[in-house]
Amino acid sequence: MGLWICLGFGATMYPVVKQETCKGCGNCAEICPSEVYEIQEDKSNPTHPEDCIECWACVNQCQTESIQLNED
Repeated sequence: MGLWICLGFGATMYPVVKQETCKGCGNCAEICPSEVYEIQEDKSNPTHPEDCIECWACVNQCQTESIQLNED
């Protein structure tokens, strides 16, 4: 099932950043292969969530656990 999620089959998922806990370190923007994130006003912002390929790299890289992938 993990392979299906990673390849984007089934429910569409999109990234959400908890702004209150995000430190704006930029790890998510650096690791994202689809360039979903931009750092704006010292916080991560998923400016292109439709480009997310659901690889979970951003979730795994986030030191403050501020990123979630939610079902559409």
